[in-house]
Amino acid sequence: MLIILIFLPFVATSDYSIKIDEKSSINKTIYQFPRSYELLNNFQSSFNLTNDNKNLILTKNIDRDYWCLQNICSCDYCSFILELFSNDDKISPTFSTINVTITDINDHACQFLDIQKNIFLSESIQIGHRFPIARAIDYDSGINSQLSFKLIDNNDYFELNIIKLSTNEYALYGIVKHSFDRELNEKYDLTIEAHDHGISQVRFNRTKVTLWILDENDNAPKFNQTEYSIQSLPEDTPMGTELLTITATDVDKGLNGLIHYSIIIASDISLFPFVINATTGVISLRLSLDYETIRSYRFLIRASDSGLPQSLYTDTWLSIKIKDINDCPVEIFFLSNRQFQYDNQILSIHENTEINNLTLGYIRLYDRDSEQTKISLSLVMLDKNVKQDYEVILSNQINSYKLNVKQGIFDRELQTEINLRFIATDTLLTSIYDLKIHLIDLNDNPSEFSSNLLKFSVEELANYHMVDNLIENYQLTIGYLNAFDRDEGENALNKYEIELNSLVEIDPDTGRLFLIQPIDREQISIIELKAKAINIVEPKWETEVQIQIHILDVNDNIPHCSASYQRISIPENFPIDQPLIKINATDADYDINGTIHCSLRINSSWPFEINYKTGEIYSEQIFDYELETKIFKIIIDLEDEGFPRKNQNINACQLEINIEDINDNRPELFDETQTQIFVDLQNPFNAEIVLLNVTDLDSGDNGKIKYTLLTHENDSHFIIYQNGSLQMIHQINQIAMFELKILLEDYGIPSQQTIIIVSVAIGDSSIPSYSTFEKVQLKYSRPRSLGLIVGLSVLIVTFGLFLCIIITSVLLRKHRRQHQAAIIARKKLLCSSSQQLTSSGSTETTTTTSLSIEHQHVANILQIKPTYWHEKYYDQHSSNSYNVDTSSSESRTYKILHIPQDSEYYMQYYQQEKLVNHGSDHGYHGSNETGSSSSPASQVSVRRLYMVNQLPDFVTRCKSVNGGFLIEMNVDGSDEDAR
Repeated sequence: MLIILIFLPFVATSDYSIKIDEKSSINKTIYQFPRSYELLNNFQSSFNLTNDNKNLILTKNIDRDYWCLQNICSCDYCSFILELFSNDDKISPTFSTINVTITDINDHACQFLDIQKNIFLSESIQIGHRFPIARAIDYDSGINSQLSFKLIDNNDYFELNIIKLSTNEYALYGIVKHSFDRELNEKYDLTIEAHDHGISQVRFNRTKVTLWILDENDNAPKFNQTEYSIQSLPEDTPMGTELLTITATDVDKGLNGLIHYSIIIASDISLFPFVINATTGVISLRLSLDYETIRSYRFLIRASDSGLPQSLYTDTWLSIKIKDINDCPVEIFFLSNRQFQYDNQILSIHENTEINNLTLGYIRLYDRDSEQTKISLSLVMLDKNVKQDYEVILSNQINSYKLNVKQGIFDRELQTEINLRFIATDTLLTSIYDLKIHLIDLNDNPSEFSSNLLKFSVEELANYHMVDNLIENYQLTIGYLNAFDRDEGENALNKYEIELNSLVEIDPDTGRLFLIQPIDREQISIIELKAKAINIVEPKWETEVQIQIHILDVNDNIPHCSASYQRISIPENFPIDQPLIKINATDADYDINGTIHCSLRINSSWPFEINYKTGEIYSEQIFDYELETKIFKIIIDLEDEGFPRKNQNINACQLEINIEDINDNRPELFDETQTQIFVDLQNPFNAEIVLLNVTDLDSGDNGKIKYTLLTHENDSHFIIYQNGSLQMIHQINQIAMFELKILLEDYGIPSQQTIIIVSVAIGDSSIPSYSTFEKVQLKYSRPRSLGLIVGLSVLIVTFGLFLCIIITSVLLRKHRRQHQAAIIARKKLLCSSSQQLTSSGSTETTTTTSLSIEHQHVANILQIKPTYWHEKYYDQHSSNSYNVDTSSSESRTYKILHIPQDSEYYMQYYQQEKLVNHGSDHGYHGSNETGSSSSPASQVSVRRLYMVNQLPDFVTRCKSVNGGFLIEMNVDGSDEDAR
């Protein structure tokens, strides 16, 4: 079985705190706890507990300044936490912490380090040249570590330049104020005095250096930076890694300009983890780093030339901060429950110990790494067929767990020992802790009852029965106890006993339970007693059993609220499907006699309802703290459902509901003009750019706003304070444009956030093109706009070309389909013409009826709708006839004439057309000429008008004739290519 619990480490607030001066007396009480504790960790082994583990004392003298020097605690604020453990209540342990702060006393004077006792300067060195003298430090803190310096002599030629390196460390430089004449004076002695700012006592110190004036080598090397730093160097950086290159220049020639580099430290350089290449200035890692031992380094880098007779040099500082990595495995500590014996990872427990979420002990995890990592703890059972169910649950203290046995049995006859293994991991590293549980044997064969809890019942009416029929020594039997024993004979015989009480007694031989006085259920609803069965022979095993005697009810009580007046607070977004509160009403009666019906009496406009059965009150709508009523007072009436009568309780209780504000509004910038800031370089420098006007409609912490600058690349230029003041860290002396992302976040849980962008334009009102915010913004936005225009142009041209290709493809496809349809239609017409317009050579005459049918068929093929002429028109033009010759089966070219009904012009035109035999075999509709005159018998007069709806592709020509038209077509496809 494997149980895994994973959690993220968190920092808990301390339960106690104390401040003590450094070098306080030892073995004296510095804090007295209200209970007994044990120390889980002892910082630097400096503390102990006395007087029943309630008094905290110092066991050694604490030198705060030494701890600071050794990186044991912070130099600015020396504070640490002691973890404590208490088990006074015998049930659940208490983990506590005490925050101990060591305050500084002014016990150190200034110390001068890296003193340049002899300094060599060239006679022709320039005025204003700066040269290093020493480094000064005061190991105290606060005002006790603040130093002031004074040059005692030679003030006409030199002055001091002080650079503060940290809160208590300074670099001392001298500056040349006057030219030198080596023939007059080649030596100057400088005395420097330093004193701290201690209040109760001021401490002084002095140092002396000598300056020698030289003829040659008049320039010392100069670094390209005043100070170097590495902000985050991982502690697992491999040895030999090149970290940084230091660069210095010297304008002298020859040996005077040849530079070599060195590291200046007070301790043994061979134990120092860093080394510098004397020629190239490359800083490398020589020894491994350990964040848990030393967290930062600060040392001097010296660049010296090779001038003769004395080389000149310049110093600079290099600061390196070590970054912690996860290289320490989690440490596992086990603290046993005090009721058990524990030694050398062996926990001893008596068999038959009751198991009901039994706590065996407590597990404490400790990771010395500072990096916050996800820690997991798992429990592995090393044995098979374990009879218990173990679990590890997170305690309410930081990094602490409880080892519980949820269920099972400790029986040494079944299991002599249990082996558990705890595995702790912090993502990369794993720790193992093995625990052995040893079971102590007991003689475990007592008598047994059928159940650990025996239930009996007696009517409440028995109360009245015994009162009405009072008989001396009246006994009302309740039931019998019956225990059985696995043993036999006399070993199985028991005597019965019951705990002393005034209501129930037991017959020791038979186990009969009986009342000795009347009982009212409204006064006592249940009687819980302990009884035992005792063997009558040695060893006299005792077996206890729990007895419950239930008193049956009659309806003789009215319902009541558990509290006559209640006040609750509800968040404004409380869901309508969840109850606001459950009215706890009680009726001393039982079952239906105690079933309560609840009802509300409220303003009809109030959005509340109650579940009459459960007493749960719901809201019919979501509340809005900013808009609606914030306080409601409700009256609840109660009534039971007893039989045969019901009991009522009007105005049983009152409920006051207060609506609470939640964090449902985001911080908003009230003035949008504050997102565009113009800073004029012509105006005097003012650090504050703008004071943001931000509002949050919520109240309390929900409406309190926190400001965070998210634009990290601008951290060196801007800073925002929690009052909304956006300020420049230093003056910017050039035209620039900045876009700052600012996170507006309230203190609600969970918090609401808004990100705004503030554009800051650095301009110059004296330059017209940079005189306003808009002009500066335009200058910085032009390249982007030009790129956008070019991109859009390319996109539009590409889209146009793609659209042309699609349209061309669609038109070509449509034309191809129309062409194929025309070929199919011509083939169908050719077949029809061959069948209906061609006959055998012996047949020379066709009837008017058959010809009309043929023409009708052809007209349908051509989608021509025929319309017959009026009879009188037929009589007038009966002399006009058209010949049809069916003697030839050759293909023909047909002509169709459209003639309107309301005009005779077209018939006159038709008669004037001379129908002769042409080589092209042209003819009108109704004649099929073969080149010779046809007999009158073979001529058929056709008087029809064909209306053309549309012209197929095989129509070769269409001639307009004053509103009508003459159509020429070919039906054999021979002119397909020409068309």
